[in-house]
Amino acid sequence: MKVLGMVCSYRKMGNTEIAVKEALMGAQEAGAQVAMIRLTDYRIEPCRGCMSCVFKKVECPVQDDAHKVYRILTRYDALVLGAPTYLLGPTGILKTFMDRGMGFMYGYGRELEGRPALSIATAGIPGWESYALPVNALFLRALGYFIVDQFVIYGQGPGEVIYQEEGMRRAKNGGRALVEALRGEKRYLGEAAPFSCPYCHNTLLQFTNSTKVKCPNCGIVGKLGIKGGRCTIEWGEAPDRWIEKQVIWHFEQQVLPSGPRFMEKRREIRDRTAPYRDFSPPAP
Repeated sequence: MKVLGMVCSYRKMGNTEIAVKEALMGAQEAGAQVAMIRLTDYRIEPCRGCMSCVFKKVECPVQDDAHKVYRILTRYDALVLGAPTYLLGPTGILKTFMDRGMGFMYGYGRELEGRPALSIATAGIPGWESYALPVNALFLRALGYFIVDQFVIYGQGPGEVIYQEEGMRRAKNGGRALVEALRGEKRYLGEAAPFSCPYCHNTLLQFTNSTKVKCPNCGIVGKLGIKGGRCTIEWGEAPDRWIEKQVIWHFEQQVLPSGPRFMEKRREIRDRTAPYRDFSPPAP
């Protein structure tokens, strides 16, 4: 059993790295081999939107380290993801890396499907991490990981997370839970709030109208209600968009048909977009 820690922070030995290492120590104590990478040590370029990984199912043509990092992920049975919070959400390098992952979502096959993962976000001030866990969860679920736990641990100065005893305990227990999941005991450690998504446990929900909410990550819709003076959500039966069957349906029924459609209309599109090509505002 091999567990990888991936630190998405530019600060070495900062709060994120310490929290990830605490989780890896828990995994090691439970019998796993552990390793760690810093995503910031790799050159990750933005996705160019060429879609070669989906339409042609070839390796991404961008010559950087993104594909190398994804191959590292496939060599480990479980993942500890740690990212600091910058401006209410995780560092941009995680989103940049995630954008490069369509090939691993569909094009090359879902090699990471069903592997357990632990999501840790670090933040300085409670209430200023709104998008941290949802974006972490989006990255993990899109690749097929099963999340054993996700939480925020707080510390403003480098290393101050060591004073967050409950958070550090949860990190270590999360590392142990990864090993337990590899042995067949898959369970979610966190307290699943009654208003959280039943698939990714995300609590950042989207109102679709006055009576319904939607998980922006998994796509499931719930009906709002009142019971005992408290708001409730009755979740529907819609499938999780990140299970393998749904991912394949999305690409094969919604994405791939756009290729022939574009080729059929490309001359018309070229002619009708000519005014935009001829319009060249000066640079400031």
